[in-house]
Amino acid sequence: MFSAQPLIEHIRQRLWSEREFGRAAVMVGSGFSRNADPVSVGAGPFPLWSGLTSRMFDELYPPDALEPEERQRHRSNYVSSAGAARLADEYSTYRGRSALDELLLEAVPHKRYSPGILHNMLLTLPWADVFTTNWDTLLERAADLVYDRNYDVVISASDIPTQQQPRIVKLHGSFDSQRPFIVTEEDFRTYPVKFTPFVNLVQQSAMENALCLI
Repeated sequence: MFSAQPLIEHIRQRLWSEREFGRAAVMVGSGFSRNADPVSVGAGPFPLWSGLTSRMFDELYPPDALEPEERQRHRSNYVSSAGAARLADEYSTYRGRSALDELLLEAVPHKRYSPGILHNMLLTLPWADVFTTNWDTLLERAADLVYDRNYDVVISASDIPTQQQPRIVKLHGSFDSQRPFIVTEEDFRTYPVKFTPFVNLVQQSAMENALCLI
């Protein structure tokens, strides 16, 4: 027994509720992608927010642009997740949105990775919905390897009426197929209006299911 045991038991009961899929949904964040398996030695690690922020900051503020102490103070403004979104906004303003998209595509080496065992284990569970804010395609590729579950993939709002549960729902865009990649402060500010169907979908699922955050 451990402190979270009652919550684990609740999720277990909701997952196996005597129907095709359970009454539990899961939200998968960026850290889960670091469980992927590299397909080559030089694949490079999946970056966290701090890694993406460092890349953007170094391009906008190279070492010779500011005095070291001033540069360090300036960097500290972008340490939090809100600061990272603000920096992405700044990057998009000065370099252009397409340059920001290319930076993300280069920084996240998802094509040099295959889904790991935890991706496969996660999708063998009878989730009603799998929501993700990740841009990479690891979950979709893992779903192709899970033969006892048939996941539909929702990438755009127009997919919502036609794709059936269980679903993998890409809330923040998807590499190679759906832009914008939600990353800037402006993206997050306007998300409830521009992507109302996704907001409603998550809210509805949270009311109907136990929601597990990873």
